Amino acid sequence: MVGVNILKYIGPFLRINKVNPANIKNQLFYLSKESLKEIVLHSECGVSTPVKELDIKNIPNFDINTFKGVSPLICIYRKANPILINMDNKLCWNQDKFKKEINIDSNTLMTLCLLELSDYYNLFNNIDKRNYNLGKLYESLCKSQLKFYALHFRNNEGVFTDKKLEDGSLMDDLKFADKNKKFKFSSQALLMAAYYKCSTLLEGEEREDFRNFSFDILNMLIKLKEDLYDLSFEELTRLCFGLNIFYSYSKDLTCKDLILDISELIFEKFYSDNTLAEPLRETDVENDSLNYINYMLIYKYTNIIKSKDNADFIFKRLLKLYDAEKGLFIKNTSKKNIEFTCLEIILYLTVFLIDVDIYEDKDKNSLIVLDIFKRQLIDSGIILSWPDAPDLSSAERYENFSLKSEDLREEQNFKTDSIPSPESCEIAPVFTKYVTYSRKKESFKSVKTSFDAYKNMSIFFLVIHLLSPKIAH
Repeated sequence: MVGVNILKYIGPFLRINKVNPANIKNQLFYLSKESLKEIVLHSECGVSTPVKELDIKNIPNFDINTFKGVSPLICIYRKANPILINMDNKLCWNQDKFKKEINIDSNTLMTLCLLELSDYYNLFNNIDKRNYNLGKLYESLCKSQLKFYALHFRNNEGVFTDKKLEDGSLMDDLKFADKNKKFKFSSQALLMAAYYKCSTLLEGEEREDFRNFSFDILNMLIKLKEDLYDLSFEELTRLCFGLNIFYSYSKDLTCKDLILDISELIFEKFYSDNTLAEPLRETDVENDSLNYINYMLIYKYTNIIKSKDNADFIFKRLLKLYDAEKGLFIKNTSKKNIEFTCLEIILYLTVFLIDVDIYEDKDKNSLIVLDIFKRQLIDSGIILSWPDAPDLSSAERYENFSLKSEDLREEQNFKTDSIPSPESCEIAPVFTKYVTYSRKKESFKSVKTSFDAYKNMSIFFLVIHLLSPKIAH
């Protein structure tokens, strides 16, 4: 009997220790796509449209009854409370807590996520009808979203800006007002990527219209190139990221030249040999992590060694923040309590996941990945709930969707046991805005439950674009 009890406790211990960087990427991908599905199809946290209003009539074998009663988001609001309420024995988002402002970046990132997931769900053709139909629904929804953005979220000069919903609840009587008249070049670059990616899923005249619109944005950026050089560190970093995403879809040489110009400017202006010896400012983690990603993407698409060297330089800066004893990265601040945003943690973790992929023999950095994931992401409470893994009848549970027993993937490729499901804790499966770490107690404080659309959509896109599993098909 003693032996049985020992095995009872050793089992979970062994499962925990079997988690590796590949499992972590799979878990984050599953969380991102399932959370996004919950938000887009069921939260009503934004302006929604009935499925029957989408252009799905020409999709072969599409079963509209699969999505009966669903009204997907045509745009998403800026903030909400993710604590679910019970209405007619169904858990729902609390509409009284919605912040009815429209952050253009949140919406663009949402659409980019859906566009990339439509590629993923297309792999289920002739394997799983429901998942395949979900991909087709996402394709049609993205087209409608991008048309909606162009109609409602541009200012008098034709550039995209943040808005707020002033009036109306139906699609035909909506009225949006300017939230911020200033526009960001980085926002335009992300939208350029979204319109181009969507064009690749369309046919005929619509395909050309979307493609031409994306290149109109590129031509604007090139025309105003001199203005780009005066942008802030954060804005240049985000602009470079948006250009990288567009280039990953288009392979346009004019965009490539602009990326190289902007990335060279960033390094010359904000990084130099002596900055390696200087402590990072508290606000630099997000920008440095995103710039590491920028330079690695440039290296991936151009093989320019200097970009790889720049990424390695930034990696050394970020590595200095890691405290092996605590198993955390600690920002350079004298504050007793340190705030970490969910986006900072994911960006930092993504940097090390990319590094481990490149240098497979870097066991030390694999351990850092496990530390940051377990202690700073899972144990901190910043993820509010986690969807249950697919059941054994789902093709997603099997390598390359084979449905063969020998290809069954373990549950640790989908979720972690220590975070409750949305149904059990009645909270949506999203990232709360930030967590606070007490230096004195060496522990995280209780989180404030919140939903910030920009931070969540940024995380989902980073994971889906950079960390999604490779499917042999």
